[in-house]
Amino acid sequence: MKLLKKQNWYIWLLLLIIIPGIDTLIMGSILDNYDDDAWYSKWYYWTIGAAFLFIPIVIMACAFLIQITISNAKKLKVPGEEIYASPYSWILCLIVPVVGWILFFVMYYYIRIDMIVQLKKGNGEVYLK
Repeated sequence: MKLLKKQNWYIWLLLLIIIPGIDTLIMGSILDNYDDDAWYSKWYYWTIGAAFLFIPIVIMACAFLIQITISNAKKLKVPGEEIYASPYSWILCLIVPVVGWILFFVMYYYIRIDMIVQLKKGNGEVYLK
């Protein structure tokens, strides 16, 4: 079954609702967004993060998930790439208390939901093998 077909958008919506985060990783695998030379593929970064207890691993996992989400959104041509593809907008949202944090989650879920909208429009069919 070709999961990126236009008529299968509801499967991605169910995955987003039922198991958030895993859908992004699956879509990243289908869209071939993983890089062998990137920081997340190096085992020693994860080992060093684990040596300092739980907090660095959580931060690294969140950064990895956001990076793959952005890569997926770029390939599916989600509008607003100038804003969400820049790391400065994400960092600024994290630095500014309350309003920035709200904007962080709004931007993240805008990308996640609009990826499903772009799949419904048929933008994912370009990447079918």
